[in-house]
Amino acid sequence: MNQYDLNGRVALITGGGSGLGRGIGQALAELGAIVVAADIQTEPAEEAASALRQQGHQAMAVKMDVTDPASVTTAMEAALSQFGHLDILVNNAGITKMQNIEDITPADWEKVFSINVEGMFFCCQSFAQILRRLGASGSIVNIASNAGKVTFPGQAHYNASKAAVMNLTQSLAKELAPCGIRVNAVCPGAVDTEMLRYCMLKTIEDAPAEAKPTVEQLRATWGPAQLGRLIQPIEVGRVVAFLASDAAEIIRGQSISVDAGNTPY
Repeated sequence: MNQYDLNGRVALITGGGSGLGRGIGQALAELGAIVVAADIQTEPAEEAASALRQQGHQAMAVKMDVTDPASVTTAMEAALSQFGHLDILVNNAGITKMQNIEDITPADWEKVFSINVEGMFFCCQSFAQILRRLGASGSIVNIASNAGKVTFPGQAHYNASKAAVMNLTQSLAKELAPCGIRVNAVCPGAVDTEMLRYCMLKTIEDAPAEAKPTVEQLRATWGPAQLGRLIQPIEVGRVVAFLASDAAEIIRGQSISVDAGNTPY
């Protein structure tokens, strides 16, 4: 038996319509998983699912607002109704904002945490409730960030939210182990997505007029030095796929750096 094989397993990916979520979906599908692209934006989710189906994979799209527990449960129940089981949850939905610490309002702080931390928790909670009801085992992979380990200026709320994801991953791993659910996290670095482009454009906007870099210059310098380029979403997805597989049975409660050596722990 190939323990890396995900054939027939149903994987729900939050924020699955674009960027990192779409790359993760591709990686999981290539190992045989049935992909459920869950996203607050229905059009990108449908496009992601359609693209996978055109490649011969099974996939569906569901609308999900991770900040609304009822929406989370409805989406998961729809996937369960369609395929009969749920096996993998990838908590990828997240946002960032680049703001100096004195400019962060309570609303800014709450928005980042409501999606990055509370939303992730609601998804884990609903997934665990469904699997317990079914008497089934499964795997959760949370998308944290190397920002939760080393931090970046101008993103105090984002940094703190990703550190919280890492801590919550440890808590969930211990609590859910008795019912057969493994929980881990990955901590990506500079992944080539629209979120990273937003950070680049904000950096350019905030730079002095006489020293504004270009997007091309930032793309050339923000990639991990050991890799020499930006990380591609599917590359993170392949690590997620490994953690979701039986081959990772003894990996639990870990937050694994997938930033091409930028973070030494």
